[in-house]
Amino acid sequence: MRTIIFTLTALIGATTATAQTAAPETLILQNARAYTMAGEGGGLIENADIDVRGGVIVAVGQDLAVPEDARAVDAKGRIVTPGLFAPWSQLGLVEIGLDQESNDASPEGDYPHSASLDAADAFNPASTLIPVNRAGGVTRAVAAPAPGDKVFGGLGAIVNLSGRPDSIVREGALQSAAMGYQGAARSGDTRMGAWAEFRDAIEEARGYAANPGGYALRPRMTGLTLNDLEALVPAARGTQPIVVAATGAADLRALIRMKARYGLNVIALGATEGHLVARELAAAQIPVILNPVLNLPEQFEMLGATQANAARLHAAGVTIAFYDPPSGTHNLRLLPQLAGNAVANGLPYAAALAALTINPARMYGVEGRYGSIEIGKAGDLVLWDGDPLEVSSRPAAVYIDGRQTSLTTRQTRLRDRYRDLSRGELPHAYRGAQ
Repeated sequence: MRTIIFTLTALIGATTATAQTAAPETLILQNARAYTMAGEGGGLIENADIDVRGGVIVAVGQDLAVPEDARAVDAKGRIVTPGLFAPWSQLGLVEIGLDQESNDASPEGDYPHSASLDAADAFNPASTLIPVNRAGGVTRAVAAPAPGDKVFGGLGAIVNLSGRPDSIVREGALQSAAMGYQGAARSGDTRMGAWAEFRDAIEEARGYAANPGGYALRPRMTGLTLNDLEALVPAARGTQPIVVAATGAADLRALIRMKARYGLNVIALGATEGHLVARELAAAQIPVILNPVLNLPEQFEMLGATQANAARLHAAGVTIAFYDPPSGTHNLRLLPQLAGNAVANGLPYAAALAALTINPARMYGVEGRYGSIEIGKAGDLVLWDGDPLEVSSRPAAVYIDGRQTSLTTRQTRLRDRYRDLSRGELPHAYRGAQ
């Protein structure tokens, strides 16, 4: 029998980017239909074995030897993918959208700070939304502030969904900004004002970086605080991604010009009319985070909405990932359903899986650690009970940094509590508490 074995003994026992209170177990997942996302066709390996030690993948292949200290899990031919990577959310920043106390997603009113707001300062790893989305196969996510009354929203972080106190894996992973009509509404109700404000902010941040001490005494055009300017410097220099909400083709072309002018590293968020400028986006190497099921124009800038958007962007060579803005943070677990709809409208299956895994990692420059099943990467794995893009499929097991995580959520606990509605000696809330 053909045997494919890759090993990296130097990584045995290596720690992951997120420290654990106890060392992850040695795990070998056997007999899987593994979409590794490394290579053509999703890097599919039939009858695959995956060896994870110290939270790190150390071997991928077929017929791997089982280490004496390993826990072997038979996948029984079921699909295994990398953990899903949600590219945009307010996870850990919002619990109940309509409750002000539990919603730190964005500032209210004419608050002075914008670009210097930092999701890491408010991220709550105990949020009940984390286990809900983890049970849907999401293992990594971007948690970022949503812009308030100003164009720039602030700094986002990359987090894992372990629920551990140390689950922030990269602070200051991105800056965020609102353009299109979102930006216009914050800038004199005109897109010209929004892009002028964007340019002024980039130039001011660069001026501040050149002479921070002297710049503090100068009048500032944009009204950005010194903390905002300092926080904006990496994005203004092109060393930090800026996730820019831009929906219409005209705004996407303006974003392309802005990237070329300043050498920025930008990611387009929304891009409902992205298919109209797909080749231009590909040539400019601007990735896109989109909702692939939009097909009706909710606004004037969405007149070109189509469910073929994802397929056409991919065909043009644009790197894509998915999000669902209306209820995205609460329902990141539904990202595979978005991907399934994109496949139904022409996106290749492997490309849809890439949009859920390796593509978001590439957008944020962490593809060397996350997004695929390869040696040296974090042991983020999902074992599915069916096709992950089918609405009836669910994860049978989710691993983060090689550690199997709980699939119990508040909803499953409520289900189990009230499954038996027969009368008893104690009220339902107290049964099983003794």
